[in-house]
Amino acid sequence: MSIQVNFICKTEIKKGLNALKAAKEAKVKIKAPCDGKGKCGKCLIRILDGDVSEPTKQEKKLLSKSKLEKGYRLACETTISQNTVIEIPEKS
Repeated sequence: MSIQVNFICKTEIKKGLNALKAAKEAKVKIKAPCDGKGKCGKCLIRILDGDVSEPTKQEKKLLSKSKLEKGYRLACETTISQNTVIEIPEKS
């Protein structure tokens, strides 16, 4: 029988970084085949708490309205401006 364990890490970053760069600084892996150019839609994250930038045109193009409403964003397109809690879905 297997169980699930969630590990939570904290890191300090410069205000204004996007979530993908922040994850790289924290040595947290997020898939980004397009190297953070906002083209592939693979760097999916979910904002659980905090203030981040509004969804970009590219995010609105690649993510459904339902996903955006649930807090899902693209790490490469999401700018962090204050203390934020981010979930990285298993597929990212």
